[in-house]
Amino acid sequence: MQRNPTLGAEIEMPVARLDDGSTYDARSFFPAFLNHRLARGDRVTALNAGDQMIGVEGDLVITSVDNGFNNLESAIGVVGGPGSGTFSLNRLASLIHRELTDVCDVLGELGAGVVNFSEHPACPVTEQVYREMRAPKPIYGYWREGRGWRHEQGIDAKAQNGPTTGVTAADAVAALNLVLLTAPALIALYANSPFENGELTGLKENRLTIWPRMFAEPVFPGDRTFHQVPDQPFRSLRDYFQWMFGAGTAMQVLPLPGNSYKGFGGLARVEGDPDFLTFLRGGPARAFDIETNAPLELVPSVDHLDKLQFSQFLDGRIRFAFAELPTVDSFFEAFAKDALEDLFASSCSGLYIEGRACGATFPDPELCGLSNPLVAASAAVSPSALQKGLQLNPDAYRRLSRFMPWRDIRMMREEAIRHGLGGTLNGLTLKRFSEAVLDEAEAGLAPAERWMLAYPRHVLATGQNGADRALAAFETQSGDSRTRILKLVRRRTLQGPLPCPVLAIAPASSSVFHKDSANLVKARSRALGSH
Repeated sequence: MQRNPTLGAEIEMPVARLDDGSTYDARSFFPAFLNHRLARGDRVTALNAGDQMIGVEGDLVITSVDNGFNNLESAIGVVGGPGSGTFSLNRLASLIHRELTDVCDVLGELGAGVVNFSEHPACPVTEQVYREMRAPKPIYGYWREGRGWRHEQGIDAKAQNGPTTGVTAADAVAALNLVLLTAPALIALYANSPFENGELTGLKENRLTIWPRMFAEPVFPGDRTFHQVPDQPFRSLRDYFQWMFGAGTAMQVLPLPGNSYKGFGGLARVEGDPDFLTFLRGGPARAFDIETNAPLELVPSVDHLDKLQFSQFLDGRIRFAFAELPTVDSFFEAFAKDALEDLFASSCSGLYIEGRACGATFPDPELCGLSNPLVAASAAVSPSALQKGLQLNPDAYRRLSRFMPWRDIRMMREEAIRHGLGGTLNGLTLKRFSEAVLDEAEAGLAPAERWMLAYPRHVLATGQNGADRALAAFETQSGDSRTRILKLVRRRTLQGPLPCPVLAIAPASSSVFHKDSANLVKARSRALGSH
């Protein structure tokens, strides 16, 4: 267990027009954002796909686009790591706050804003909107045409807050199992999407209906399993990779050199679509470029494992980067011995857990108006605090599995999607399970980090997550459903300045606290009284 793990966050942000609340095409945002960062003196560069700017990259933040131009994504970090001290989570909070402030400032100048929903509640999910908004990433076309996935089901900016927390190779599988076990509680706490296409859905987290809908009629039947928790916890990295890449599955396309799976370059499809482990064991394989149909030959490499580590859609993933690439022979030697943990410990520069359960949640004006400013200030960073605290609490899995055994995850997850905190299974309510999860997370955090749990504590104290608040506000509005929902969008659009608490500041000489965190904290704290 890493006492000071690396930390980061991938935060997706639905965006809307300020005038009428409709979904916003953010193509014009990126040049304006680049100029905003450059004017401040930041070291940033543009990210382009052909002649289209699709992102801005800085030292610790990449601001880009997720699946569509109405859904921005900020990849923040990495900070911390062994030997970094105890202020890394506060530093991440500072970086998240600064990024949200920058994004909102620039969007505001363009007549748009970030909306506190985990999907745009009135965006039509249609083929026309999909073609207009879809990000120009070749893999999306392959998913639809080559695998039969209904990728358009997420074009209404279904958005998550994804914490990333470093782990050792020895602890990776246990950490993933803990994320999957606690996912129903995280879904219930951060449920924030009770509407779709201008209508009530009857659900608290409609966002997560994306997976059964997307995989409803796949070309490869095994694709349906990629979002379903297996019947038993994962036992080892071998077990995890066997589930994800073994018999009954079909490998994804492989990025050509210089590209990534969600990049904008070429992708190669192996003839016959074997499972990945079969491909990796074999010799040179015939393939073709999915854009040009040009024939290719691919020599299997463990680098291909690196490229395809995204190939499942559970509520958590194990992610890794190799410092020294193992040979295929050494991989399968370790695989045969069920000793991949040792191989990854000696070969990886880092591993981390990517959390995927929490719906995007932001400090909207209602949260900012509460008497406790920590509730709004912690809204976006609290998933990172929860995941870190749970991972640093070595007995959390054992205790929480007494509340809810592994076999109940699927059904309890459905309860969370439908009922939020009101869900119940076998006498256990999701509110009680969420309380237990939060207590375990708090025990794993340092005292100076526990303020970041203020948002989920508020949810439990009031019994209202983001979806509950939205539904209550919906009932006070007049007009038809779409009119009322668009009013809600405007009410729940972020307005600056965003709150930031007075943090426990590290000594000025500390290299682990962002150099301008103290200034950010003071400036934003002065604004709290105006909310």
